[in-house]
Amino acid sequence: MEENKNSNQYTQFSDNEESDFILKEWLLLFLHYWYLFLLFVILALGAAYLKNRTWIESYQSKGTIIIEENRYSGSQAFMQGFGVQPGYRNVDNQTVILTSYDLISRVIDSIPFLSVDYITKSRFKTRNLYNETPIVINADFIDPKIYGVLFKLSINTDGTYVITDENGSIDKTLNAKGRLGIPIQHNLFFITVEPTSNKILRREIFFRFRSKESLISDFMSRLQIGFIQDGSSVLGISLTSETPDRDIDFINKLCSVFLTENLERKNDAASKTMDFIDQQLDTVSKSLAISEGAMTQFRRSNQIVDLPSHSSEILGKATQYDEKQSALNLRDSYFKYLTNYLKTNLDAGAVVAPSSLGLNDPMLMSLVQQFNDLITKRNETSDKNPLYAKYNREIESLKNSINEVITNMRASMEIEGQDLSRKMASVQSDISALPRKEMQLIGIERKYRVDDNYYTFFLQKRAEAAIQKASNSPDNSILDKARIVALTNGNTKSRTILIYLLIGFLIPALFVVLKELLNNTIRDTKDVERSSKYLLIGTIKHTKNTDPTLTSKRPRSSFTEMFRVIRTRIEFIVQRKTKIAILVTSAESGDGKTYFSTNLASTYGMTGLKTLLIDMDIRKPSINERMGLEETDGVTNYLIGEKKLDEIILKKEELNFDILLAGSVPPNPGELIRSDQLKNMFLELREKYDYIIVDTSPIGLVAEAYSLAPMMDANLIVVRSEKTNKSFFRKLNDQLISDNLKHCYIILNDINIENTSYGRYGRNYGYGYGYGYGYGYSKEKDAQKYVQYYEDDKDI
Repeated sequence: MEENKNSNQYTQFSDNEESDFILKEWLLLFLHYWYLFLLFVILALGAAYLKNRTWIESYQSKGTIIIEENRYSGSQAFMQGFGVQPGYRNVDNQTVILTSYDLISRVIDSIPFLSVDYITKSRFKTRNLYNETPIVINADFIDPKIYGVLFKLSINTDGTYVITDENGSIDKTLNAKGRLGIPIQHNLFFITVEPTSNKILRREIFFRFRSKESLISDFMSRLQIGFIQDGSSVLGISLTSETPDRDIDFINKLCSVFLTENLERKNDAASKTMDFIDQQLDTVSKSLAISEGAMTQFRRSNQIVDLPSHSSEILGKATQYDEKQSALNLRDSYFKYLTNYLKTNLDAGAVVAPSSLGLNDPMLMSLVQQFNDLITKRNETSDKNPLYAKYNREIESLKNSINEVITNMRASMEIEGQDLSRKMASVQSDISALPRKEMQLIGIERKYRVDDNYYTFFLQKRAEAAIQKASNSPDNSILDKARIVALTNGNTKSRTILIYLLIGFLIPALFVVLKELLNNTIRDTKDVERSSKYLLIGTIKHTKNTDPTLTSKRPRSSFTEMFRVIRTRIEFIVQRKTKIAILVTSAESGDGKTYFSTNLASTYGMTGLKTLLIDMDIRKPSINERMGLEETDGVTNYLIGEKKLDEIILKKEELNFDILLAGSVPPNPGELIRSDQLKNMFLELREKYDYIIVDTSPIGLVAEAYSLAPMMDANLIVVRSEKTNKSFFRKLNDQLISDNLKHCYIILNDINIENTSYGRYGRNYGYGYGYGYGYGYSKEKDAQKYVQYYEDDKDI
């Protein structure tokens, strides 16, 4: 039997049962604080409502352009000869150009009204009045320190207005008065406020001046450029803001400026070729006019129409050699132009190609083409781009190569010129043998033919270049103009409500969790079960009534019923109904063990059997004070042999149990408790009484309870809700088990049934601790008895 009792005194829970119960306990704990959750949810919904009142729609505006990566014209070979490249079509570079600082700066310069934000305010919202502003501010002077400062312009019905510093960040006393259409001067600005065609719906308009740098930074940070789909050369250009009209204007202007500058770069090379040809034409045309006049005058004066056949043959040879010499001179002129260009004009754009002047050397043509290509790449790249420095290095390398080729070609030209000079000397000898007039005419006609041929050549080349320039078009094209494509924050309101609702739940939940985690006291049965392996056999509800014998005075109360349950469980544990000795101790002082002991004795006394309450807390006796008794001899007097038991046991008519007080406080309570006389005392008392209740000192503080426990049938350890330290109690429990102290059971005292999970489980089952005393009552027939039975619960 002893072994059976020992095996049943510890609580056993499986991990699944424990985890399931903990989850339920937390849920019930949250339900207990339902009012907090309701309050914070209401506050959260209110905050979400106010937040949504300030919500402003944000739109994504988008346009698309096609980057023609490999588009060449039918006259590609011809235009390459004039340095007019088909356009650098590296798509990544085009993307860089579109987001470049300089391009965005030029776009901002070309859009009016961007330099001033016009804003209207309502109670909850602010809105930008772009394209809807009833006024426009033209600024002749702005102090840089007021950029970004919000001003309020109050318009009167008579056309006058007042400007004030809305936030007082610059000048709290600012009160500039003016009239619409008339300039107003202030030390911070010199502006004119002009009315527009839009009606003035609000008399208060807010505005702020924007610096160019802030506008560039704003648009660069928001500008998104990317391919519409993988493998395509269609770029999407998008901006997202609360002012879609402004974004649409910016995107359209960005595309327009981008295409215009692309066309200007293409036309630049053609224009330079035409300028170079015009310079040559000017020189040749003057020379042609002189030679033509001289030939006409000579024929008229000498009445010569045509030369004889022999003279014509000599003239043909001479003209052929003259044209070759002119070609050499032209090539030399081009080399001088190219050499000078490479030294001084690297930022001027593409260079005139050699083929435009009859220089068809493959090496030189290739190098010049590469040079023009790199110049175009570099000009399309920001100087902050790492590629910019790379292109400059490649350009320097090409310059050296071109200069080397020019040196070699000039050496070749010198040899060719020497050979040509010998041939021209031979022809000149033939001419000298002709008659004087024929010789003069041949000289004049030689000059005329050379000038005429070159003039015709340059006219043809210039016409072709002009035609090509006129037919140029941008390499890229606009596919779709900018338009609104999406409402980017359409689900903001619902998301705000969800977030605030979540916060409304989290705040009280966090409060409850922290309150639970930071509370290190025993509060309910679950705390006891988690902190101790000893069996919990009863709970005592919180009461304001301090009567030590309340159970006998309120026999029908739920308070008394709790003691009856404990009494019944003790009888079940010891497996008998009489001759039971019960030790009552506590974990700490102030846990209510004495109050529990007196009421437990009163409960046993209600059975009509002989019951004795012993005050064994000989260090700090308190039963006499609680019961309103005078200090008399007691246990210590018996243990030292001064008194017999019959002389010190108190019997009171108003009590249903006897009392044995502690007696005088001895100097050696520990040794006195261990004496054989104490064992004899309990043997004698067991013969006289059916129930013995022993109130002893706290077992967690002093050792007397250790000495008494082996003599008892049941050792009750009282812990007090919201008072007993959980950590201390857990350590005490481990120590008692380690010391193999047997027959120990836990009593949870002073528990507030309504504020614990213990009470929440059982509030609908009688008294709130899981056992309905009134089980079996009819709701109608026995209603009166049921109400009468609970009258004893009043004022407890």
